Amino acid sequence: MKTAQHPLVKNYLAAVARETSELDEECRNELIADLDEHIAVALAEEADPDDQAIRAVLARLGDPRSIAASALGESPAPVSVRRRHTVVPLVLLALAGIATVTAPAVGAVLAIVAVVALWATPQWQTRDKVIGTAAALLMPVLLALLGLLLGLEIATSGAAGGEWTILAAAISPLAITAVTCVYLVRAGQRPA
Repeated sequence: MKTAQHPLVKNYLAAVARETSELDEECRNELIADLDEHIAVALAEEADPDDQAIRAVLARLGDPRSIAASALGESPAPVSVRRRHTVVPLVLLALAGIATVTAPAVGAVLAIVAVVALWATPQWQTRDKVIGTAAALLMPVLLALLGLLLGLEIATSGAAGGEWTILAAAISPLAITAVTCVYLVRAGQRPA
């Protein structure tokens, strides 16, 4: 007689299956198959195992709830990330880049909010979040440095100087934002 056909074993495996209903089907089936194999190996030493021998093997395996708790603890919990939660940091970062050029104070506030939203989203790894934070903080710093450079150019060459610095001050935060957003989109799509 196969061990899985014995009523005690059937009930035990059914209890484990019920307790592990949160596992995906493949993991649950693998666990049940492993338990069935273990029971069969343990009972193979006896010619015709009786109910007492089967109960002893099942007791050594442990309670179905503790087996399920162990299996659920080992199983990686799927990260459920809603799309709107992953888009919010990117939109805020893009708005921060635009606002840094047009209204630097608003851009700085949006950059801080974007960083907070980025760190609150589980989609990205720590490295990705650090890169996003550095880019968000780099925008106002770069704009301030370019403003200082523009002031020096105007002071040294008069009001006519500084066209390239003005252009760089307008384009740099937008370029940093675009590159960072593209990086974060790609980083968010790679498997964990």
